[in-house]
Amino acid sequence: MKAMILIKVIILYLAWYLIISFGPQHQSLVYIATIILAFTNYYFFKPPVTLSHYIFTLILFALFGATQDILLEKLGLVSYGQVSFAWWLNALYILFLCYYGDLLNHIGKLSIYIQAALGSIGAIISYYGGSKISPVTIEDPLYFVGLAISWAIFFPLSFALFNPRFLWNKILDASIIYSFDKSGFERHQLDFTDSYNFTSLKKVLVTGGTSGIGLETALVLAKSGIKVIITGRNETKGNNAEQQHDLLEFRKLDLSDWNEIKNFVYNLENLEALVFNAGGMPESFQLNAYGIETQFASQLYGHYHLLKLINANKNIKSDSPIIWVTSGGMYLKSLDLKEIRNNSKYDKVATYANVKRAQVTIAPKLREEFPKLQIYIMHPGWVDTPGVEIAIPQFYKKMEGKLRNPIGGADTILWLLSHPLKEAGLYFDRKKVKNHFFGFTKKSEQLAQELYEDLQKSFKDLS
Repeated sequence: MKAMILIKVIILYLAWYLIISFGPQHQSLVYIATIILAFTNYYFFKPPVTLSHYIFTLILFALFGATQDILLEKLGLVSYGQVSFAWWLNALYILFLCYYGDLLNHIGKLSIYIQAALGSIGAIISYYGGSKISPVTIEDPLYFVGLAISWAIFFPLSFALFNPRFLWNKILDASIIYSFDKSGFERHQLDFTDSYNFTSLKKVLVTGGTSGIGLETALVLAKSGIKVIITGRNETKGNNAEQQHDLLEFRKLDLSDWNEIKNFVYNLENLEALVFNAGGMPESFQLNAYGIETQFASQLYGHYHLLKLINANKNIKSDSPIIWVTSGGMYLKSLDLKEIRNNSKYDKVATYANVKRAQVTIAPKLREEFPKLQIYIMHPGWVDTPGVEIAIPQFYKKMEGKLRNPIGGADTILWLLSHPLKEAGLYFDRKKVKNHFFGFTKKSEQLAQELYEDLQKSFKDLS
C-alpha cells in the first residue's frame, strides 16, 4: 500500500507539472484530463466519501479557485497571458482534491491555525514556482499577500468540505429524502457513540409488536434477556411473532376497543418500559364504539387510555421510559381536529399523518400530566416494513432498495430505552429534532389544549 501511495504522489506531482507546462496551450484537453484523473483517484483509492459528496467537493474546490484567480486578476495583481479565463490554472484545484482521503489525513487532524499557515506557505511556493514555467506574470508583490489570505481560508475550509459531517451532511439532511432513507441512517450512524444498555429493564410492553419496527424492537430486547409482551389485533401474526424467541409473549389487543384495553391492563404485570408503536391505515373511514375515527382511536386515544390505566394501576415504575413512535409524514400535516369524528374526504395516508402530528403535539401535555415518567416521541425515518408495503405500495415501489431496514427504524427506540432521562422532545436517529419543517404546521400548537381536554374527557367517559 505504501508503494501505491508513493506512485500516487509521483503521478500527482507529474500532473501538476504537465498542467503548468502544457495547460496554457491545451486548456480544454488538460481540464478534461484532470477531471478524469480525479475520478480515477476516487475509484482506485476509494476516499471515505460518497461519489456525490466527492463531486460536490470537486465543484466547490473549482469554484473557489476560479473566484480567487479572477479576483486577483481584476485587482491587477496578476495576468494569465492571452486567455480570458485560465482554465488550466483552475484544473489545479481539481487535481488538489486527489490529495484528500489519504495523503493529507495527518494535516486534517491539526489545528485550524496550523492548517491556515501551511495553506498560505504552500500556495506561495506553488504559485511562485508555477509562474516560472507558465505565462503567469506577477504584476505586484501584493499578489502573494492575496494568495496567502485566500489559502489561509481555503485550506482549513477544504478539510471541512471533505468531511461528511460538515456541510454535505446538512445539505443531505435538508433534502429529507437522503435523511429519512437508508443512506441517511448510514451517515447518521457514524456519529453514534452509545451502545445499548438494558440492565434496568426486565419486562417491556411493545404495542404493534407483531411485525416491522415493533417486532424488531422486541427481538433486540428479548435477545438481551428481557421479557417482552407484544400486542396486535391479528392472532396469527402474533403467534408467529411469538415463536421467534422464547422471551416474546403475544397478547391480543385492539387499541381502538377501549373496553378491551381495560381488560388487558387488569391482567397486566409490572413493567419497566412502554413502546407505543401500533399503527395501521384502514382503507375506509370508520368510527369505533365511542365515535372516534379508528386511526385516532387506536394510535392516539387508545395509547393514552393504555398509559392512564397502566399508571393508575401502578404497573409501571415512576421513572420508566415511554416511547411513542410517530412518523416523518407528520411534517407535512397541520393538526386537524375535525377529522377525529367526521371526515367525508377520508384519505388513509393523510389521516395517518394527522394522527402522528397529534402525537407530537400532545407530548408536552403528557409530560405535564405524568411528570415522573420519561415520555419521548421519535420517528424512525422511512423503513421497509410489511405495513408500508401494504398501506402505500406506490411509495414502497418508488423507494425500493432505499428504505431503511427494521433495525435502522428501531434504533432510536432502543437507544431511548437504554439511555433514558434525556431532554423531552422529538427524536430522530438519536438526536433531538424540531417538530416543524414548515410554518403552516405550527398552528397545531394552538390546538394542543383542546385535543388534550378531549383525550381526558374520553377517558372519563370510559370510566
